[in-house]
Amino acid sequence: MKVFFISLACLFTVAQAFSQAGVSYADKAAQIQKDVWGNAPTAFKTTVVPGNLSNEGAVVLARSFNLQRTSNGKFKFMIITAGSTTKTVKLKTFHERVKLNDKASLDAYSSLEYQKKLDKTVNLLFAKFTDVHNTYIGVKIIKPNGKEIIVNTNEEVLLKNETKDQAGKLAIPGLEVGDILDYYISTYDESEKMDGDSFKDNDNLFILADEYPVLYYSIDFQFNKKIQVQYIYGNDAPHFEETTNDAGDQLFSLKLHNLPKYQNQLWTSPLRQYPYIEIGSQFGSRFNNTIMGTHKEDESLSRFDNLKEAYESTFIESPGYDELEKKTKDYFKSNKAYKNAPLDSICKVMYDEYRYLVFDSYTADELESVNQMNYRSIKSDFLTRLVAMDLTDMKIDYSILLVASRNSNSLANVFNDDDFSYMIKINGDKPLYMCFDEPLTQFNEIPARFQGEKAVLLIPERHNAHKYTFTEYSETLPVIPADQNVIDEQLQVSMVPDNMQKLKIDRTVKQGGALRLNDQRDLLATQTVDAGLQALVNGDPLEKRIKKMHDDYQRAFTRQIQGMDKNFIAEIKENFEQEPEHVEHCKILNPALEYTDPVFSFTESFVLNNLVKKAGDNYIIDAGKLTGSFYKLDDKDRKRNVDIYMPSARSFKYTITIAIPQGYTAKGLEEMTVTKTNKTGSFTSAATIKGNALTITVYRVYNNNYETTASWAQVMELIDAASNFNTQKILLEKKG
Repeated sequence: MKVFFISLACLFTVAQAFSQAGVSYADKAAQIQKDVWGNAPTAFKTTVVPGNLSNEGAVVLARSFNLQRTSNGKFKFMIITAGSTTKTVKLKTFHERVKLNDKASLDAYSSLEYQKKLDKTVNLLFAKFTDVHNTYIGVKIIKPNGKEIIVNTNEEVLLKNETKDQAGKLAIPGLEVGDILDYYISTYDESEKMDGDSFKDNDNLFILADEYPVLYYSIDFQFNKKIQVQYIYGNDAPHFEETTNDAGDQLFSLKLHNLPKYQNQLWTSPLRQYPYIEIGSQFGSRFNNTIMGTHKEDESLSRFDNLKEAYESTFIESPGYDELEKKTKDYFKSNKAYKNAPLDSICKVMYDEYRYLVFDSYTADELESVNQMNYRSIKSDFLTRLVAMDLTDMKIDYSILLVASRNSNSLANVFNDDDFSYMIKINGDKPLYMCFDEPLTQFNEIPARFQGEKAVLLIPERHNAHKYTFTEYSETLPVIPADQNVIDEQLQVSMVPDNMQKLKIDRTVKQGGALRLNDQRDLLATQTVDAGLQALVNGDPLEKRIKKMHDDYQRAFTRQIQGMDKNFIAEIKENFEQEPEHVEHCKILNPALEYTDPVFSFTESFVLNNLVKKAGDNYIIDAGKLTGSFYKLDDKDRKRNVDIYMPSARSFKYTITIAIPQGYTAKGLEEMTVTKTNKTGSFTSAATIKGNALTITVYRVYNNNYETTASWAQVMELIDAASNFNTQKILLEKKG
């Protein structure tokens, strides 16, 4: 079943009934089912697909989203204190009717996973804070002859079954190609919070395009009058019709017809290329604003400008703000050494000190997640603010950059404070960058998702410890060239003597720039990263940093290292699309934790099956697949009407040396020679023989991280050249 990152709703009368004590889950489910299927719009009775869509894999005949929210503030007394709380009830329903025309769509809709029950209610002696979330589903199948089959949702499998936490999965039996599936997911949420809520907590995002055509789509919201509502219409999206009812509730409604499907999902950025609506709400009673100390945003400003102004107001030099400054100066041992140090050295030390302080710190809660620690990240606003105030103290010329990811919304369409990030730019003859992101991001590295993006640039001026003012400019961040985002692989290949249909491969991989990060996260042990960051700043060893937890963490680190071969095996399997055999000699050659030594490299040995076929006394090697699998375009991918958002400008080099067994000659080299070059990049390959060594070299380059639709034909030339190379073979012919 497709995953929807949106929520759904029913009628207010249902919400009232749900809040009554003693109503069972089954009774609530029955009430929901009656309401959703009994009051569905006329479009949900449709069974006929228009003739022009008969060849589509699936067609969404009707889809609706409804959300109703009521929130009220109240004063709650506890034992020795009292406070303001916000009680919120939300009912949400997503309802969809879809005609399944092929196996791919059948597989996508064949099961449904959901959080059935979650109760995080907290009791604090005389005070109770309700936090209940229940999900109700309904599924029916309409056969081509019109017969309707309601699926028994009680046949779900509970993937998690605890008293207050149940997660379910429902397989949909009897569903076949040609059927219509009519299903809904309804959630009832009731919560009471001391700290209120925010637009971020109640965010709903609708991209108004789909992988399948949508004939009818309705989106409806209802909020009581004390709730503040904010929304963004991205990329010329249609607007809600806004009205109020007799009770003063705010109503937002949108009815759409014949939504287009995505033309192509390779290298797209949906929030830059398709119309979308983002809408959120937060409780905004005068009582709550007074008690909680919150202030209503300036409605004359954009969401981005409001968030920017809120960020600027946090520049207050509270105790401890200058810790990184002190540690940076201490690193140089003396004031003279610090003053004589080059600017890039000072800034690099400060950046390394930040990584050590943040990512070489551990808590008891993280002990079970050691394997995921390379994926940790930190909110950039906090570190950027601290470093900015320190740089002001240090009289270093800098700017603060506010930039949105090219894979998400633009700055113009910012909705929440997570929709953009903060960076530091050190101004000088050659600008230097600090991005506070993750442990493996290097000093002076601009993450690929920000390259080429327009950024808002703030230049702070300090008036006193509690007042900074800012001058605002804009600039476009540079795009790192393809020769710095690079993968260079060297493979020594030989046929296994006891079974010449297997290939033994000794592989050395070097990765630079953005192309190193995925393997770096998976193949570096946490202990390696910890020790590397510690060494950069001469930091305290692990046993001094976490005295009480040291033994526990050391055991966890040891277990991770003992299991690292599994990560190497997974990397090989992903590249060559088969399970390797006899994986050994897996070793990290350079962890690449700093920008003065930026290329990540590792080596490994393994055996691959299924790449050699025996033909009489001869052998045929699928030599083109030794580069790993290249993307192959389907016919549906060849037509494109949106621009191309590449992951980055990037280049790849493969040097494959195959040992020719004694008594054999290699043929088919001419098929390995390819040259394809155009303005978007190039693909070249060649094969040569020297002695008993057959060497194949392959170069693949994408010049830019962005191409217009007009360049798609040239990009396809490179994709096709690479995928065609994957099919090339070498014949090892036995000498007569």
